[in-house]
Amino acid sequence: MSVNPRTYLGLGPLKKPLFGHNRSHALNATQKISKPNIQKRNITIDDKKYVVKLTAREIRTLDKKGVILK
Repeated sequence: MSVNPRTYLGLGPLKKPLFGHNRSHALNATQKISKPNIQKRNITIDDKKYVVKLTAREIRTLDKKGVILK
């Protein structure tokens, strides 16, 4: 039986990019995008290895909780 690693770790869905505009002094609008800092980490659940995509904030939170990520 397959386990969803993000649900197992108590995490929600993966973060999406944020969109907006850069506004100049003349109020010209140009597209702006902020991407989340997503990284891949390995985790072992019930002697099975999974590769999980995590943001840097999630990695820090799991480290604080004591979850071992490699």
